[in-house]
Amino acid sequence: MFDEALLRELAVLQARGPILSLYLDVDPTRKSPDEYKLVLRDLLHQVEGEADAEDIEAVRRYVELEYDWSGRGLVLFSRQAEHLWYALPLAVPVRSGVTVATKPYISPLVELDGIYGRYAVAMIDRQGGRFYLFQMGELSAQDGYLGEEVRGSRKGRGSSMVGMRGGAPTSGRREEEVIQRNLKETAQALEEFCRLHKPRRLLVAGTEHTVAQFVEVLPPTLRQILIGTFNADMGAGEVEVRRESLRLLAEQQAARKQALVEAVFTAAAKGSNGVIRLDETLSAAHEGRIQVLLIERGFHRPGYRCDGCGYLTTQTLERCPFCGGTFLEIPDAAEAVVTQVVEKGGTVEVVDDGAMGEAHIGALLRY
Repeated sequence: MFDEALLRELAVLQARGPILSLYLDVDPTRKSPDEYKLVLRDLLHQVEGEADAEDIEAVRRYVELEYDWSGRGLVLFSRQAEHLWYALPLAVPVRSGVTVATKPYISPLVELDGIYGRYAVAMIDRQGGRFYLFQMGELSAQDGYLGEEVRGSRKGRGSSMVGMRGGAPTSGRREEEVIQRNLKETAQALEEFCRLHKPRRLLVAGTEHTVAQFVEVLPPTLRQILIGTFNADMGAGEVEVRRESLRLLAEQQAARKQALVEAVFTAAAKGSNGVIRLDETLSAAHEGRIQVLLIERGFHRPGYRCDGCGYLTTQTLERCPFCGGTFLEIPDAAEAVVTQVVEKGGTVEVVDDGAMGEAHIGALLRY
């Protein structure tokens, strides 16, 4: 399963020769496997003579003979001469494309992680809740809590909940007191679930009234990562929860990215914790100051990397101003800064082309 650790591993990967990076949209609701195989052949034809023939064959063989067509996206990195091979079936869609370079092309993966990376969904009713942890659309953990039976609730309401613990039916107490106690205890159980699995974002689902009550009793640590709610019946299955949460995440991310773009330009205009344009961003990245990098999806620029300290620039310099090293020409300084930010623990947000105007790239800084 894809996770942040694998993303960091890919970010520091450097080969001596060309790595073939391939992204293939395999959404079964759009086309058949045979149609996607034709797309694959066209993509591989584009890099003939640029990628090694054995890498092209390894990718073709995997898709045509080994891949089970169970996901919506497929990402492959191949450098057979150096025993490098990554096959990443994904439960979320990708844009089809192919790249050849000495480092894996990870910007699309970074974008997907930014949208669909580790998040939790809490399905809540008046008696308890089910908790799901998703990573890139795949269920990676689940648990839940079942409190006291609420008078008038259907018998056996929580009997099918996975991982339920605690609570026994009671009577003789006011219904609202039982509901409030259940919600508070469910919130505590959710907090423990999130403490264990460390989701970056949280969604809460249920009836509108119950969700509103539940949000009120959430501890501050969960309020900080709560990004939205949606209506759902407690009987909804994992597939329904996944589908609705992915839809909501995509919508929320679009609004969030627009807010980040505005924040970067505002901070840069004030000369505070923001920079725009490539060279300014490269300098901030070298200093390890970037907290959030914003880059347009189609933005690419050639540049240079210092063979000593890794400093990136688009300017032709004889010696590195930081370590005195010499520079190597690289095909894409924009992609290189993406991997550099990931390596240093920053966040990368890929935005639509044109979203950042003539700047194309910018960042919010740590200091």
